[in-house]
Amino acid sequence: MDILYYFIWGFVIGGIGTCVGGIVSLLIKSPSDRTVSGLLSFAAGIMLSVISFDLMPEAYEIGGFFIVTLGLFIGLIVVFFAEEMIPTKKLSRYAGKKLDYIKMSMIIIVSLSLHNFPEGIAVGSSTVYSDNLGIKIGILIAAHNIPEGMSVGVPLVMAGASPLYVILLTLLTGLPTAFGAVLGAELGGISTYFIAFCLSAAASSMLYVSASQLIPEANMLHKGKSSSVLLLIGFLCGCYLSYAV
Repeated sequence: MDILYYFIWGFVIGGIGTCVGGIVSLLIKSPSDRTVSGLLSFAAGIMLSVISFDLMPEAYEIGGFFIVTLGLFIGLIVVFFAEEMIPTKKLSRYAGKKLDYIKMSMIIIVSLSLHNFPEGIAVGSSTVYSDNLGIKIGILIAAHNIPEGMSVGVPLVMAGASPLYVILLTLLTGLPTAFGAVLGAELGGISTYFIAFCLSAAASSMLYVSASQLIPEANMLHKGKSSSVLLLIGFLCGCYLSYAV
């Protein structure tokens, strides 16, 4: 089996969508508080729908209550640990709100990494079974990742990060998908309990980011109804992508 082939295939699938989302974020020049509020709300809506209609139902179906509960708990611990591990001193060039946006983006990357790993497993195992099936699932996952890349890119843009930094970080979120693809192709049918654990851990970390950072920040930036409308639009878009995949 060509491990390098599956690694590259997984990386392309995982990274291209989030990278496109990062590029879209860069196209927004000098956004107003209202625009940023709307984008953050849209990203939160995407995350909430993925949690509600993709991650949690699948995790419960294949893992059961105990595994899902364990995953939810561990996922939250991982996010708390990730917050403490962010090298604040090395980010001294960012201050105030810019530093908050950088931290927000880093935590979202951790959450998406937990999410992307089981997606990579699905890509690898399905490609071994059928090349056509693997390509179809890969295209759908790449499309799914575009708004998720925006959720990483928008805070980075607001923090004043360079375009190269934004593109690089959003592209690197494809690495967990690459490793998952190799593992999925190597082992074929990995324990469903392990996959359920990864899905529920991703759900709790994404819920934490949405509820404690994205939505509060969006409401703080703009008090109008537009952010709530975009939250709903993001939720609906996420519903469609979840069912499409």
